[in-house]
Amino acid sequence: MGDLESMAGNLHIYAGVAVWECGDKLTKAEETMRIHAKRMIQYNHDNGLRNILPLLQLALKLMGSAEDAFMTFCGISEDDFFQQEWHRKGGKTSKLIGHTTRLYLAIMRGDMALAERIYEMGKMYHKGGILFIGSIMRAFLGGLVAFATARYHGDNEKEMIRVAEESISTIKIWAKHSYWNFANKLFLLEAEYWFLNGNEKLARRKFGDSIAAAAKHRFKNEEGLAAQRAAIFHLHYNRKQEASSYLKHAKDCYEQWGATGLVEQIDAAMSEILEGRD
Repeated sequence: MGDLESMAGNLHIYAGVAVWECGDKLTKAEETMRIHAKRMIQYNHDNGLRNILPLLQLALKLMGSAEDAFMTFCGISEDDFFQQEWHRKGGKTSKLIGHTTRLYLAIMRGDMALAERIYEMGKMYHKGGILFIGSIMRAFLGGLVAFATARYHGDNEKEMIRVAEESISTIKIWAKHSYWNFANKLFLLEAEYWFLNGNEKLARRKFGDSIAAAAKHRFKNEEGLAAQRAAIFHLHYNRKQEASSYLKHAKDCYEQWGATGLVEQIDAAMSEILEGRD
């Protein structure tokens, strides 16, 4: 039993790194997670299955697939699965994974309004506990959401600025210990910081630093995200040609990553910019 528990723990760490972090081909990650999901069913390991299905579902959505992994493996829809999960006693790890996958997808799709709602809903699952891949992503993603929210001067602007600055401080410490894994994240958050504070020169430089670091360290997913955020920065200043160039860069990254669903979304965004060009 101990070995099975360790296997389940290692499995969700692998799946989180495969989808969120390393930028390897999504098709490879999806195939591997599908095999492990079947094994969790064979071993009658409910927690292991609950931990991996949200990440498999995320991979499918990024790839543009209409398949519902929860229906495939559990016989219920994604929404019904999460309704059960939120009301289930215990299972903090699976709740945190489920929340973080939804937050990640909203950010990758550029829907920061939805990301803010998801972030607020998930606060209860991120208090205390051990540091693991979902907690790390939460710090990064939460910072991105906070900066985007603060720019629109909402009711909780001060709180979002506090969250954003705390996120930078946290990832700055991690980057000292693992520059390879965290440099591009830190630069992207710093770019958003200068964007929020109206310093175009430093924001532009930091967006470029984030893209370059992610490219050097082969994080295609985060290279694409940084380029996508840079496009939003340039659109804010009505620099449509530069925004289009960064969106093309993001599209190239997402194509290499295998995120067909994001590629289609970028195509639509580029068409809107071109149609609105003076």
